[in-house]
Amino acid sequence: MGRLVKILVFHFTEKGRLPKLSAEELKSIRNKFLDVLKDYPDVHFNGTYVDENGMGICDWEAPNPEVVKEVVQKVLGSPPVDPVVVVKQVLL
Repeated sequence: MGRLVKILVFHFTEKGRLPKLSAEELKSIRNKFLDVLKDYPDVHFNGTYVDENGMGICDWEAPNPEVVKEVVQKVLGSPPVDPVVVVKQVLL
């Protein structure tokens, strides 16, 4: 396994915000991610965090942002519309 970086996928524009989903819909999406991630052993999905308006982030660890975009495309049918960025921790 190569070096992994922390990657955040943002959801803050009108098009990028996450819709309100039922528990069943969320479970279905999670299962799709888990299935696709079987082919990406060096990619780790750490979770999605949103506010009541669907604005938030998805937290990943992966070799680079492009592979995260590829995984999202395979699961959701389109790449993320808001920024996908590599971040580093500066405060603990």
